[in-house]
Amino acid sequence: MTTPATVLVLGADIEGLAAAATLAEAGRTVHVIDGRERPGGLAGRVRVAEGYSAPGLLTEGALVRRALLADLQLERAGFAWRDDHPVLHVGREAPLITIRHDRVDGVAAADAEAYREWRAYIKRVAGFVDGVLGDGPPAVDEPGLRDVLELAMRGLRLRSLGDADMMELLRIVTLPARDWLGEHFVSPALQAGLVAPVLSGTIVGPRAAGTTALMLMRECARGSEPVGGLAGLVDALLSRCEELGVTFHLGSNPSKILVDSARGHVAGVAVGEERLTGGTVLSTLDPAHTVLDLLEPGVLPHHVETEMTGWRRRGDTAIQLLACSSIDGSNGEGGEPIERLITAGSEVELERAADALKYGTLPDEPCLDVRIWRGEPHAPAGGATLVVHVHGVPHGGETGWSDEARTRLRAQVIEVLESVSPGVGNRIIGESLLMPDDLEREFGMPGGHLYHGELALDQLWLQRPSIALSRYETPIAGLFLAGAGSHPGGPYFCGAGVLGARRALLA
Repeated sequence: MTTPATVLVLGADIEGLAAAATLAEAGRTVHVIDGRERPGGLAGRVRVAEGYSAPGLLTEGALVRRALLADLQLERAGFAWRDDHPVLHVGREAPLITIRHDRVDGVAAADAEAYREWRAYIKRVAGFVDGVLGDGPPAVDEPGLRDVLELAMRGLRLRSLGDADMMELLRIVTLPARDWLGEHFVSPALQAGLVAPVLSGTIVGPRAAGTTALMLMRECARGSEPVGGLAGLVDALLSRCEELGVTFHLGSNPSKILVDSARGHVAGVAVGEERLTGGTVLSTLDPAHTVLDLLEPGVLPHHVETEMTGWRRRGDTAIQLLACSSIDGSNGEGGEPIERLITAGSEVELERAADALKYGTLPDEPCLDVRIWRGEPHAPAGGATLVVHVHGVPHGGETGWSDEARTRLRAQVIEVLESVSPGVGNRIIGESLLMPDDLEREFGMPGGHLYHGELALDQLWLQRPSIALSRYETPIAGLFLAGAGSHPGGPYFCGAGVLGARRALLA
């Protein structure tokens, strides 16, 4: 059977939905293909127990590229952004440190003042850093006049920061986060709370070079979260896609990207016995999987294939889901309820947890990044659904992790949570533990990596996923990459999807 289509989007995760809506908004006929029965990927709603659900498996919703979504008019689907920002609590015993956009509480006065000064610097450089994340990278292998002008304008914006701020930015960008934070703060818990969120997606700890750059990106890009979490955004994108006439083919993975070798142009996609034909294919799947598995060997230039064989996508995080009948997570007697929690008390704890990735073992003392969702539609009154990220959990290999290892990790997670919310282990009425090999199998993510590729200096911006593929285009006319493995990628949701779709519209 052959079905004609104008644009074929591979993948119905949050990037695929953003790309499909962008293309359809521009008047294209769009077909979306995904092997899972439900769209959304890791950002989609997940049932944990009867009446309990998590609005996605990811803890970071404040990095969505809001400005890039403005043209999609998602408010027509009832979508909204939060007016407030979740407070980040850090530690295991009350009173916990609380980190907000404008202040930090629970630390010495000197650290509180240093945080205000640190935030002031972030605010001064945010426009430049966020601008890099909001635009497609320029071409550097064969730059045209427009690319040269883009680089020149980028240089002028950097220069406009002023001598002091510009030189400081150039000085710190390759530093380990531990060194940069140590220059400003004394509190070990404050340092841990600031760096821990950016370690998800890496295989390193805060002492690794380049982790300061990851911190800068996160702090400069943070904005409002979607109401209802990332699943709320997925629902709005899906509704908009359906309103614009996007067709979904769910339940079967694409098996091959078809290429007209005579013209060097994409011809469509094979899905089982079905062939979907179209002059444009935009993949939001893992870039190495797209290039090395879905294309015939030799279709791409050898150097492009070689670059992608080195693409690193090693799983580094396990996710524990918990449905609790009640939870006492609050910051001390009469304190505010905890919405997001980092349990690490120092960067040393984070570094030791990351060591497990080097040796292929489970961490001895896991550090948790916890998101607590209370009330409807996440849980009945008084209940809560917890999404717990455990950094430092490597892929279990071909056989996966044993039941014994899973039981041990689960017990460690509950033990840490008990220190914050005593008795929580007795209130669990439903749960699920997803190791990196589970994520690979259940969500079609090679390596079990949350973001289709590690977040490291050599896999960002112009090198995400490679110099030759960084502009979303490939050497095959009509074939584009626009998933989390492309710039800005990672947790900067909808950035690659929208930017990649816009590039495809120019072709």
